[in-house]
Amino acid sequence: MQRLSRITVPGLSIERDFTAARRRLMDEFPNIEEVVATTAPGTLVVLSTGPEDVDGWLEALRGVGAKRRTSAPGKLLGLRRRRVPGDDFAA
Repeated sequence: MQRLSRITVPGLSIERDFTAARRRLMDEFPNIEEVVATTAPGTLVVLSTGPEDVDGWLEALRGVGAKRRTSAPGKLLGLRRRRVPGDDFAA
């Protein structure tokens, strides 16, 4: 029997992390047939057969997006400071 499950992974960026998240879930859980991105932030839909292992899926995804963010926080997020008139702290 096929099942659809919607999971939300805090900190997961669909734009940056979806491919890695999909690959990890499909590699580690043979009963997952497909992983689909959604428009909701950090939310994936998982198509699986057999028992759902939502806790296992979430554990496998823990850190998929965090690795990139912790290694180079400023550069990673693409943040840039712009000089704003009157802002003494702008670099």
